[in-house]
Amino acid sequence: MNLRDHQLPYKNLIGEVIMDKNPGVTCVVNKTNIIDTTYRNFKMEVLAGEENMVAKVKENGVTYEFDFSRVYWNPRLSTEHQRVVDLVKRGDTVFDVFAGVGPFAIPAARSGANVLANDLNPESYRWLQHNCKLNKVEKRVRNFNLDGRAFIQGPVKQELPALMKGKAGVHVVMNLPALALEFLDAFRGLLLHEEPSSDENLPTVHCYGFTKDDNPDTDVVKRASQSLGVPLEKRCSVHFVRNVAPNKDMMCVSFTVPKEVLFSSEQTESSAEPAAKRQKCEEASDST
Repeated sequence: MNLRDHQLPYKNLIGEVIMDKNPGVTCVVNKTNIIDTTYRNFKMEVLAGEENMVAKVKENGVTYEFDFSRVYWNPRLSTEHQRVVDLVKRGDTVFDVFAGVGPFAIPAARSGANVLANDLNPESYRWLQHNCKLNKVEKRVRNFNLDGRAFIQGPVKQELPALMKGKAGVHVVMNLPALALEFLDAFRGLLLHEEPSSDENLPTVHCYGFTKDDNPDTDVVKRASQSLGVPLEKRCSVHFVRNVAPNKDMMCVSFTVPKEVLFSSEQTESSAEPAAKRQKCEEASDST
């Protein structure tokens, strides 16, 4: 629950009623603060039931288990998860930079893709591994516990040259809407020391961002362009995901990474910033 101030005097009664009307519910909690930690979890108080935060949920036919108090999960993103997974074909490769407990990675693997999934939160990483086994896709998913920038400049960089010589699609999912647009500069000069060819199979990025701008499409494209160092206007598509708060939208900008970005000699200076500082999520609305 995300109770308002006028509801708080009745919080325990509300919890009991929810328990009474929903036999499958064993615990009712109320969020007590915003998401303000590096690992995107938030504090909760138990309103009714047992104090056991391990949840089991099903989304788009896939079962997930996780400790809700220690990882990030948003049931309002199920449609968006499926939209992106539907773009992935059997034999494609998916790099999930901020994978959480696997809502993009696991369905993509079930559809026949090869997936490299990463999350900085050790608890998310642990439950990601668990959910891969639970859904019998552990042979198709390689899991990593790295900062997003280190994942792009490590495993992604290592795998891309060979993948770009093939025909199968390559997708990079970046679902950390409070900060993901800032991580796009990690692609600058990523393949600087590789030899480009004329028919590279360039990766497609699906990057999420929050915006309060009156022109949300224009805003996210502008910010993505600034991070990449090249203009993306007319070279990308923008998808409205949902409204997360009054005058605040969550958007997804998708584009093929330009060759001039990957093979650029201009590398970003921000790669030296502390990982925790860069990935710290300061936005609350992603959880509402």
